Amino acid sequence: MARGRQRFRDDSYGRGGLVQIARLFIGAVVLLALGCGALAYYATTLKPERHKVEKVLPDDRFPH
Repeated sequence: MARGRQRFRDDSYGRGGLVQIARLFIGAVVLLALGCGALAYYATTLKPERHKVEKVLPDDRFPH
């Protein structure tokens, strides 16, 4: 029983643990790159909103 626990403990902190951390880090970097790419693509598809321009003509009450 003690050997099984000792082996599990060595595997979790040994090379297997580092491989798992490296996989998680690589996965996070890939997700970050995909998110940045998707955001950049979305930004290229946006068009500026058109605003109606109104001209205000002065009258006898302008300026107050």
